[in-house]
Amino acid sequence: MKKMMFTVFLIAGIQFTHAHTLKLKISLSPAGSFEAENGKLRGTVKVEGEKYSAAELWLKVDDFKTGIDLRDEHFKKHLGLEKTPKITMKNISAENGTGTGTLSVNGVEKSVQFTYKKETEKKLRAEFKVKNSDFKLPSANYMGVGVEDEVHVETVIDL
Repeated sequence: MKKMMFTVFLIAGIQFTHAHTLKLKISLSPAGSFEAENGKLRGTVKVEGEKYSAAELWLKVDDFKTGIDLRDEHFKKHLGLEKTPKITMKNISAENGTGTGTLSVNGVEKSVQFTYKKETEKKLRAEFKVKNSDFKLPSANYMGVGVEDEVHVETVIDL
């Protein structure tokens, strides 16, 4: 059984030899968008042929960067940093380009489905969409610009 480092969220105490990223693509209303990136994903994914699985993957909310310090602060507060400093995905199972897992954000767990594709022999890309409201996140609004409810999540895993 071959082991690899995955990216969505990973397990503590493991030393990393690969770089992984998680990007959240957030749309704003009435216009605009930004990305929040976290390059410190932790955990182990087991690979058996074309099947991938992980008991738990995680990341720290505090490691997200949006490119603007004040927005970083507001974004982390919005995700519930003080109440739940980690985002986790458990019971991950994937095969034939699709997978499932249980995502925990802001203390709320929800089953999610994702798609993935092997970009190269050494790289996987997984994507899914979630709604802020499903995780009881408060609406975010500043000077008439608000955050859309749906967020696009993209992970890149270096094998």
